[in-house]
Amino acid sequence: MTEKEIENFLSELGDGVNKGEATVKKVRFPPLDSFRPERTISTSLSHLADVQITISAELGETTLKLREVLNLDVGSVIDLNKSAGDAINIYFNDRKAAKGEVIVVNDSFAVRINSIIPPKTIKRGKHDGQ
Repeated sequence: MTEKEIENFLSELGDGVNKGEATVKKVRFPPLDSFRPERTISTSLSHLADVQITISAELGETTLKLREVLNLDVGSVIDLNKSAGDAINIYFNDRKAAKGEVIVVNDSFAVRINSIIPPKTIKRGKHDGQ
């Protein structure tokens, strides 16, 4: 609506508003250049060097009935839904952060990181059902 249309509308209102009493005033905002931008602080990450992070790798998952779980014993084998060479999820503090693959290094299992998930898209990890 234009300023004139607003004035006409307000002047036609009857309940407690007498004709000619309603006035429209323009709002004045301060110029945008008067606001100072946020000050950036440059710092090193050295103060975070001793922070501990739990890293875990999800090798696969399966669904078992309670009676099957109760029948598990030392030496039982649980078949997972992954095959050797399949991509696995890697979690930092229970947040999915990367994809990788299981490899063998000096007779021990290890995980090679193949891709990192950008920080803005990281979602809650395995404990949230994702």
